Amino acid sequence: MKKFKILICLTVFILFGCTTFKVNLAFKLLGLYDDNIKLSKVTNDEKEVIFFPMHHLGTKLFYDDVKGKIDSLKNIGYFFYTEEVKGNKKDSITVRKSIKLTGIPYAKNNAGYKHFFDSIYNGKVKFKKEIFDQPTPAKFGLDESNSMNVDVTLKEMIDYYESKYGEIKLEPCDFEKSFYEKPNCKSKPVEKKVKDDVYLNFRNKNIINTLLNDNHKKVAIIYGADHFKGIREELLKRGFK
Repeated sequence: MKKFKILICLTVFILFGCTTFKVNLAFKLLGLYDDNIKLSKVTNDEKEVIFFPMHHLGTKLFYDDVKGKIDSLKNIGYFFYTEEVKGNKKDSITVRKSIKLTGIPYAKNNAGYKHFFDSIYNGKVKFKKEIFDQPTPAKFGLDESNSMNVDVTLKEMIDYYESKYGEIKLEPCDFEKSFYEKPNCKSKPVEKKVKDDVYLNFRNKNIINTLLNDNHKKVAIIYGADHFKGIREELLKRGFK
């Protein structure tokens, strides 16, 4: 989520004259052009935990490398944790509160980040490498027998925010458009530390609690790269090395 917000800022910058060179440099610095994933590992006396720091946009070679490493770990008995914040379109209030909090419209037909950027760039920027949306767990060969989604729901995130920071009050402008479009409201942006608490720390706590109460001895966590610093720090506090 943090990197996605950075990319949105870059998009705004592009619309006001950023060159193809600057875009490609930014994508490179964010790791979107990496062709390999670098795994890391922590252990204690009971568990081995491997981190897959993912990009939600990346090259085909990057995702091929991810798939190969997943296959190898599957063969030696690893269980996989996957990431997906699920929302319910019928709960339009929660969806609109999320949009107000993040500034990001709801994804139509599960469209990924690539569709969002393609719609904005509209052929105006020539990317150094072709980029793709992160494949689904099924395309990585994962199913209920060897993996589970350990993420929170959209409703749980919004409830957490409101319990800690107060109610997200919707305005008439929040209802003027479909929730697949960004509203025209001129709301004050939510502080970065608050967003990080909700979209990183809160979700990380759920991952860690699941891990500590899980009977699997070998676990691989396939999550956005921004999550791993917090997860690793917390596990090191709990005796992992």
